[in-house]
Amino acid sequence: MAARNARAGKGATSRRATSTTKAGAKAARAHTPKPSKSGSGASASGKRKQVPLWTDGERVRDVVAASSGTKMLKTEQADAECRSSVTENAVPLSADVVSKALAELLSRRPSNIRSLMQRWEKVILNTAIPGPTMFRQMPTKEMLASATRKVLKFYAQEEALGEESHVAKAFYVASGEKKLRFDWPIAMARIKRASFDMHQEIDDWEECFAMGSGETNSTIEIYVCGTKAITLSALTSVLCHEGLHNMARRVRPGNSYLAEDMEHIAMALLGDPQLVHVSDAP
Repeated sequence: MAARNARAGKGATSRRATSTTKAGAKAARAHTPKPSKSGSGASASGKRKQVPLWTDGERVRDVVAASSGTKMLKTEQADAECRSSVTENAVPLSADVVSKALAELLSRRPSNIRSLMQRWEKVILNTAIPGPTMFRQMPTKEMLASATRKVLKFYAQEEALGEESHVAKAFYVASGEKKLRFDWPIAMARIKRASFDMHQEIDDWEECFAMGSGETNSTIEIYVCGTKAITLSALTSVLCHEGLHNMARRVRPGNSYLAEDMEHIAMALLGDPQLVHVSDAP
């Protein structure tokens, strides 16, 4: 889901919590991104935020509302609360709700999507964000180093599996592409260079825990908020998530980068927590 500054043209992607408004799932399907020869659905450069998220705004919110039947905040109220406490007041959607939403977006049966999610779930991604309050702490260099080692090990294991990698399979399902290439070495290099932003030089960190920022997709670097308490497992999850952006690439003519929506759908298939900002969580 794109953060507000992304909608203004900065090109950010985000893992952020959002409100949900009740609307028809049919409208969501009509806006599902389709691969194009021109690559017009490719992700934008600039800031790519990594926060508790449910992907792209209204399109996915419609599906989630229709799938869950949850009482959601009214849009204006939710937007105000998101701005003030998005990272603290998000709650995860159940796997059943997520599978129904993804099935709607991908034009598949919910049972099929749920089966894929059960087989492909990755513990490194599927964790509470930012984690139980009692276990949160201000992030340290030691925590970032530990998270980096865990993510690099996970990436190496997935790379060794080639096309049999669950990560690879999730990106194929999400993108609908017949052939993709996976730039694991580049993703690993970005993870190794990830650093803290301690003085709000990259972002004000009101809506995220980590982000990628750069002039182009190929020059994106990963930054982590150094001033928000988080657990080690949550830090590892958001770092792993951010490193997977711009990793799967098209091989056919046109823009090789996938749309951020597709990337987020792929990660949701892998168990990446999908969070919403609601008044009454299920």
